[in-house]
Amino acid sequence: MEFKIYLYSERGELLGIYLAPTQEQFESDKLKYCSEFKEGENYISYTEIINPIIENGEIREMTISEKIKNKIIILKDGEFLENNEIKKIEKPDNYSIWNKSKNKWEEDKILKLQYLKDLRYTKQQEYVKYKKELEEKNNEKKEFEQLGFDITETEERIVEISSEMDLLKKEIAKLNKEIKIIEKEVKK
Repeated sequence: MEFKIYLYSERGELLGIYLAPTQEQFESDKLKYCSEFKEGENYISYTEIINPIIENGEIREMTISEKIKNKIIILKDGEFLENNEIKKIEKPDNYSIWNKSKNKWEEDKILKLQYLKDLRYTKQQEYVKYKKELEEKNNEKKEFEQLGFDITETEERIVEISSEMDLLKKEIAKLNKEIKIIEKEVKK
């Protein structure tokens, strides 16, 4: 197995990959195995460096913070650097925005207001759908009674629908209160 040598320019560009029997043999006669090597002008590494940086006459891989600073890594919302490691905080809800300077999610009142209004609208649509189904089931029950059919399943469904509608009414009322509170806060 041969030993790989990576040669980089002073700007950190890969100039070539060279082979030697061992690291010791290469170091004892660098020009024999790497004819383009020029002391002080280019740099040798025994591992491939993807994001090279030259510091104090040495070439090395950039740290995560250097990659962020050089825009090689772009942090997404919810991500921040801590101890040279990228940490992530999951977005808690649909109406929070990332504060990069504080590394935390903050509730946006305008987004929350829109979210709650959208949710209320969805619940209202659901209520209307149940109301129509309830009317259909009540008509079905009357027709079944006139025909002398069993109405047990229809009555059970009427009870289920009524209970769903009651729950939705409560949820919509709660959303209305919350929306009014946030509307006042947004107007401030």
